[in-house]
Amino acid sequence: MKVENKTCAVIPVYRHGKTLRAVIKGILKCSLPVVIVDDGNDEETKAYIRQCDNDFEDVHIVELSVNLGKGGAVMAGLLRAEELGFTHAFQVDADGQHDLSPIQEFLEESGGNPNSLICGYPVYDDSVPSSRKNGRKITNFWVTLETLSRDIRDAMCGFRLYPLSRTCRLIKKSRMGKRMTFDIDILIRLSWAGVPMKFLPINVIYPEDGISNFRMVKDNIAISGMHAKLFFGMIPRIPIILIRRLKRSGC
Repeated sequence: MKVENKTCAVIPVYRHGKTLRAVIKGILKCSLPVVIVDDGNDEETKAYIRQCDNDFEDVHIVELSVNLGKGGAVMAGLLRAEELGFTHAFQVDADGQHDLSPIQEFLEESGGNPNSLICGYPVYDDSVPSSRKNGRKITNFWVTLETLSRDIRDAMCGFRLYPLSRTCRLIKKSRMGKRMTFDIDILIRLSWAGVPMKFLPINVIYPEDGISNFRMVKDNIAISGMHAKLFFGMIPRIPIILIRRLKRSGC
């Protein structure tokens, strides 16, 4: 049965002021309020954010005094969305890499499954760097081990529709990575918590002049360390994971 969710979009912004406006316009076409998280930006990017705040209705700004990283910004945005009374929040990157046309499909899926996390899995064109594709394969291998399943099609795509109650509860009680480890970390922990997940395709492009905040060496080291932590964190949870799987299969 479909229910009436109260949904907004959460956009973490760091150095992507020039692409922010187009992303907001795409989201507002679907009548979604927007929570912008200013992740300790320089004055130029802050000016872009202020302009969007002035030009569009239904925009809320969260200002972080220092750069916390993508994860820290998303968590701040999700917590603020819950404070504003929203039941669900779309995580959307500010860099314009994601095709926004499936937003309505995600909203409809969430309406029929309000307790589920609706995740995008990327469909790439030829612009994707081979390093990104290979990195995803490695991460998805580890995710299979950490969840003892192949249910998670992709753990790195930053286009997701979160049920806020359970997500914010997890954020408040867990110590998750605040930078590029976040997208993977929270997905695994929500899986451990038994949150249902559905995956829908989303087109992703990598513009030639795009700005990446991914630090190739530091972030890959951090992701490797996070996978080790999650793997060992999974071991004591094995009985719970297996029991939940049996219940879900009707055994």
